[in-house]
Amino acid sequence: DQDVERAVDRALTRQRLAKAMTHLTEDQRQVILLKFIEGLSNEQAAEILGKSIGAVKSLQHRALAALERALTAELSG
Repeated sequence: DQDVERAVDRALTRQRLAKAMTHLTEDQRQVILLKFIEGLSNEQAAEILGKSIGAVKSLQHRALAALERALTAELSG
């Protein structure tokens, strides 16, 4: 029973995150995917995206703030 419950919880979490990701710009989505899904460093993400490390850090900061707002709005609404 706990395995099924965990699987459902993970699926719902992925679904909420995917929906929240639609609120991001393309660059923000790419940074989040490269950093948190692929596990790349700021330097690696910057090289792939053709951006400075500072730009990657800024995009990540703005993306995480936008995700937080989207997820909070979903939970409260």
